[in-house]
Amino acid sequence: MDKSRAYRRSRLAAMKAKARRLYPHDPSARNANHLAACSCWMCGNPRRYKMGESWAEQRARVRDTDALRDRD
Repeated sequence: MDKSRAYRRSRLAAMKAKARRLYPHDPSARNANHLAACSCWMCGNPRRYKMGESWAEQRARVRDTDALRDRD
């Protein structure tokens, strides 16, 4: 499958736009090719930076409270 240069450039522009939306503190969109590479306090694990529960812990807490409510 041969991709033209124009297609690759358009996909890179789309990935850079997404990177700017996800990481507004990175205006040059350096993480466009690997969006999970940023580990700053805004993007990283909240437990590492003492900001609260991680997303997985929040989901587990909600799931557990819903299960308790449904059981009653």
